[in-house]
Amino acid sequence: MNTCTTTNTNTATTMEISTMKENIHCPEDIISGKLITKQHRQEQHGRVAGGGGSRKPEIYQLEKIVEGTGFPCSKTKFRINKRTIQMHEIAHPMKHSNGFDYTENFDGMQKIGEKTVWINLKSVVGKGGNQTRTLRDECYPFVEAQLHYLFRTNHTNCFFANIFDGDEAAERMRQFNYLLNLPEFENVKKYVYVGDLKTYFDWVKTAI
Repeated sequence: MNTCTTTNTNTATTMEISTMKENIHCPEDIISGKLITKQHRQEQHGRVAGGGGSRKPEIYQLEKIVEGTGFPCSKTKFRINKRTIQMHEIAHPMKHSNGFDYTENFDGMQKIGEKTVWINLKSVVGKGGNQTRTLRDECYPFVEAQLHYLFRTNHTNCFFANIFDGDEAAERMRQFNYLLNLPEFENVKKYVYVGDLKTYFDWVKTAI
């Protein structure tokens, strides 16, 4: 499925889009991801474990993305099939025998003019096995699938933003930089963002 060349419902003119991009800014209350510790996250969002509480950081990130960019960010059920390197809208992959072939779904999608930004959100704080598994077994393969998708499809209007907040996410950023800088991804890495929420807005203004 060619998900990055769908009909653009944003009716703003090119000049209006350019003006809106100039107004993109980082909201003042956003701090660097490396400063978000388990204690800080609990003070800001309360208990973050299971049920609705686990989505509080994500909801905050989505709200700030809309506030800082000025563009809507819609929910999505799209995922990448790691075996076929295709994107599909599928809400419950585990109902299918090939369910393990799919990444997690993108948390949001922004249309900025003719460009599409698929957004993946995480808040990983503190050290431990769960944190390592989240970054190694969920985030890393997802970013790699995005790079393979861009390499396979040669899209130039499709962007992926992986916004990873938290002190442990910041500590492990070097592993993601290693992946982005592999020679085979030299021509597509500019379409993929991996970093915290604070620096996302500068990336949008320069990359999109």
